[in-house]
Amino acid sequence: MSTMKTTVYLDTGDYRRLKALAAAEGRSAADLIRAAVSEYAQRRAPVRLPRSLGAARSGDGCLSERAEDLLRGLGEDPPQDLGEDPPQDLGEQPPLGMSDES
Repeated sequence: MSTMKTTVYLDTGDYRRLKALAAAEGRSAADLIRAAVSEYAQRRAPVRLPRSLGAARSGDGCLSERAEDLLRGLGEDPPQDLGEDPPQDLGEQPPLGMSDES
């Protein structure tokens, strides 16, 4: 973690509460301030969307309206009877790129 030194002016009451919290937690006041600033910055920072979001344009203005139809069946098992010949038993086959001579 890279750090940078800075100066913060606190209200006297806030500083006393910070020191008491730090002592109770066995941490330094600086550690509590870093944690608080980090949490605050993460909550307040705008959510960054992936750059790829919206990068492609289909040119089809009604694509989103047809999404359910287009995705129907996705992830389901294919039909069992495809009307094709059953696969032939080819026995033990060497991995691709390998032959019996190697």
